[in-house]
Amino acid sequence: MMIIKAEKAAKKKLGILSGLMLLVFLINPVNSMASETLALNLDSCIQMALENNLGYKISQSSVEVKEAQVEEAEGAKKINAKLQGGYIRMNEAPDPEKIAEGDFSYLFSTGQGVPHISVNISKILYSGGKIESYIEQAQANQAIAMNEVEQKKQEVIYKTTDAYYRVLQAQGMVKVSEQALTQINAHMETSRALLAEGMIAPIDLNRIKSQLSSLEHNLVRAENGLNLAIYNLNSIMGIELETKIELQNNLSYQACEITLLEALEIAKGARPEIKNIVQQKIIMEGMVDIARSNKKPQVVMNMETGLSGWQVAIMGEVPIFDGGVNDAKIRQAKINLSQVDQSKKQVEQLIEFEVRSSYLNMKEAEKLIGITEQGITDSKESFRIAQVKYNEGIATNTEVIDAQSALIEAETNHLNALYEYNTSYASLIKAMGVW
Repeated sequence: MMIIKAEKAAKKKLGILSGLMLLVFLINPVNSMASETLALNLDSCIQMALENNLGYKISQSSVEVKEAQVEEAEGAKKINAKLQGGYIRMNEAPDPEKIAEGDFSYLFSTGQGVPHISVNISKILYSGGKIESYIEQAQANQAIAMNEVEQKKQEVIYKTTDAYYRVLQAQGMVKVSEQALTQINAHMETSRALLAEGMIAPIDLNRIKSQLSSLEHNLVRAENGLNLAIYNLNSIMGIELETKIELQNNLSYQACEITLLEALEIAKGARPEIKNIVQQKIIMEGMVDIARSNKKPQVVMNMETGLSGWQVAIMGEVPIFDGGVNDAKIRQAKINLSQVDQSKKQVEQLIEFEVRSSYLNMKEAEKLIGITEQGITDSKESFRIAQVKYNEGIATNTEVIDAQSALIEAETNHLNALYEYNTSYASLIKAMGVW
């Protein structure tokens, strides 16, 4: 009996523990998934960033608002109908003398009740072009919102791309540091053997230990830099910072076939900012038209039916004098229109500078890739020769360490050149507005 009770108690505790574990998982499922490793390429990282970026989502919702504003503007051209209903009580006019005597009995008289039901239909027949201008402005604002969505999208893509390549660069730095440690440890073992044979002095071994300490320091910094780069990329993608990721690409070189003139020409027609200037000009032209339409006749048709029958009216309104207010509005609208042309020139200059800067930075990095590749080849050979000569006792320990330092520098320069090339390439695509 005691054994059965103990088993029941154990099962009860086990059930409670399982329930608690399930509750923790349901409350914090993201942490449970954080231990999983996500295999990602650049495209999947960009997709995740676009799905989770709040700024991009907000810009998308603004397009829907502008669509509703277009429908609102178009609605002014359509028929407007209203149904009215109510009850009207009609009393005789109160006697002032009775009121003066304090007689307010008229307030309690029932009077005569009259029901009121009517249908009112109205339509603007002519607005002097004002409604059409409002519609064009609303459509231009919608186009601007769509261009801003595209601009925000390109910013998110570039930011994600830069973060992605920064992780690859950091991974490369870790590999360089690990390889250097492997090399110096092998050199350490060789030197200990040479020291035992009396071929080198103890001070040489101390120099190697100093180099080993320096390389371990570099590895710690490289690993920390990698963690920070991963945190940055995860943050941009909108996932938990501690999420483990495995990138499926490597830093590589892919030649860009676009010329500078082609890039400049493409940017003039594709950049969202240029397209927005065109739409802003439409808006300002509409402001001029609206101001001018205030001087034109306005014609409205109104139809109303009720218990007493139909009533139709066509009313026209022609402004005669407004103290010069509308003329001032026209001048303001024209000034704003001229400022749009000036803004266009300024935006075009900024875009041209951005394209040229990205292109030149890309070309510079492209040249450095070739130079650093040759530097790695030469440094590897120098390091190999220094090691051979050192093992044969015809080279000093300093020559080996210097050769290794040169190799580390060459490999680091190559990684930096690849990173700069790829990010400058991405910057050029963004500057062209064709992502």
